[in-house]
Amino acid sequence: MGVPGCGSASLRHPRRMLERSTRSRVGAWVVCIAAAGCGGDPGATGAGTGTGTGTGITGITGITGTTDITGITGITTLTTSGASDSEPTAGSDGLTTSGGVRLDVGNTSAVDTEGCADAVVKFEAQTPTVLLLIDQSGSMTEDFGGTDRWGAVYDALLDQNDGLVPDLEDKIRFGMALYTSFDGNEGGECPVITATVPALNNYAAIEASYDAAKPEDETPTGESIAAVTPTLVMDPSPGNKVIVLATDGEPDTCAEPNPQNGQQASVEAAAAAFEQGVRIYVISVGDEVSDQHLQDVANAGVGVGQGDPDAPFYKANDADALAAAFAEIVEGVRDCKLDLDGKVAEGGEAECKVSVNDVPVPYGTEDGWQLNGPSEIELVGGSCDAIQDGDVEVSIECACGIVTPVG
Repeated sequence: MGVPGCGSASLRHPRRMLERSTRSRVGAWVVCIAAAGCGGDPGATGAGTGTGTGTGITGITGITGTTDITGITGITTLTTSGASDSEPTAGSDGLTTSGGVRLDVGNTSAVDTEGCADAVVKFEAQTPTVLLLIDQSGSMTEDFGGTDRWGAVYDALLDQNDGLVPDLEDKIRFGMALYTSFDGNEGGECPVITATVPALNNYAAIEASYDAAKPEDETPTGESIAAVTPTLVMDPSPGNKVIVLATDGEPDTCAEPNPQNGQQASVEAAAAAFEQGVRIYVISVGDEVSDQHLQDVANAGVGVGQGDPDAPFYKANDADALAAAFAEIVEGVRDCKLDLDGKVAEGGEAECKVSVNDVPVPYGTEDGWQLNGPSEIELVGGSCDAIQDGDVEVSIECACGIVTPVG
């Protein structure tokens, strides 16, 4: 059924934010699209056969005051989700919205309905891919406020009741890579990666891999970033590609496992990942990683240029702070690119209006929206920031004939 204020099409995109001091409740991301000025005067008398005297049409939110469905030019029959036997049914030539409402535009050669099928196209938010890159070095056994660092990471990510992965596994393509080495190159393979390939509904596989592992030896962070980046680069799935790095110590390298002189290699690997379209966020599990190194990795991981503001990094000294850091990062990867199941005519973007929570978003500005292709729009700058928190409604309204439905 319809979503209030969304006309005929909607999409819910729930997400999770900080609750108590570290989590939040699930929200809804509603995306809808409508066509403006289509099909003539809805109050005019039509030539169909259906009649009605109610104040609204069952299953379509936002259409009220009509007394005769035949008065809506071009719509001959209507079916709503959960319709009763007494309600009219759709013809064979209809189009279905994501809200379960089917509109049959009937014989368009007999009426003026050019472009009015635009009313049923919809947005689909792209699903982000998040690879959790977890330090498996021996120091992860150290005390961390009543548990150890390894256990705190498990609780934040994989606890069946409160963990991020079970909570969001149907909305984010999660993968995991545990990394370590055994005396670097001298111990044989380096880095040693235990990987779970990203996928939706991946909690069981990730949890089993983590549960079977334990902290081991060294911390070849740079080589490990470089080793897992191709998994995301070659992934054909649309949506943001992100690595969340959780480490508890300064990095070493495969060539020099001791002392920990791998800082430059880590920064260079983060920069190389970003150049290939993969963003990296870093969390220190404990306080043994220097702020300078964390800042360098954070900046390289999101492409901060000279003179730009520093990117955030996260330093967690207890389990609650660690859970909050993971939550803030993972829940902030909501993609600002929206796929459209139709095509905007060349030059037609000027005839479309986009709103976020009923606030108009300007086209072509640094804090507005842009058309990346006929079937994809992107919110940029402040508009992208605006959809990262809470319940969000994104809507687009285009003039008739501007959007051509697919199929």
